[in-house]
Amino acid sequence: MPDIRTIVSDLFHNRARRVLGMGTLGAQGPQQVATLSDFYRVTEAATAISTTVGGPPDNSISVVAAPLNGNGFGLFFQEDWSTVATLTRTHRTVLGGGYSGCLYSVYFAGAGVYKCVHTARPNGATSDAFVAGIRGYAADRGWRLVHEIRTVTDEFDGGAGVGGCITTFFVTRVSYTIAPTPIVRTVRLRQDAQGYSVSRRRWNTATP
Repeated sequence: MPDIRTIVSDLFHNRARRVLGMGTLGAQGPQQVATLSDFYRVTEAATAISTTVGGPPDNSISVVAAPLNGNGFGLFFQEDWSTVATLTRTHRTVLGGGYSGCLYSVYFAGAGVYKCVHTARPNGATSDAFVAGIRGYAADRGWRLVHEIRTVTDEFDGGAGVGGCITTFFVTRVSYTIAPTPIVRTVRLRQDAQGYSVSRRRWNTATP
């Protein structure tokens, strides 16, 4: 039976076949919003969520807003900005989706705190302008990069228009008890119109 503690592995191996509730969360808008840098175009845009696992056959992951007793954060996106959600021992899972063409990155901010970031990549000559922005902001703040993952179609697991995929979804969770350093686990899901995962790729990276 899938479990929140193994959510990344369960999604990667398709034991949990889809994620529910993010559309409703998106319609409500982020509950935590704060501009972190106008110059670098970085803003907090997240909502505390409760994440649970349903029963067979899909073992769907369900998320609802839960500002008082959440166990994770939902990460939002905004055109022409990088949006940030904070991952901690209390809120140790971050989920975000509806992505296509952007950059998803995870940084270690120190003291057991991680920053999950969606960065817009518009078409044209400025496609990487906001990528440079988040990298510059992270350097100024002393954040250390864990991993960067693009959402565009690639040779590993396809993308939009391949195998029924219409969007890309990410889940990140930190295994704090792994010695000698916590492991940051991220799964990239290619989802169809019903929210089912049609292909998957996973990253397991030691905290730098």
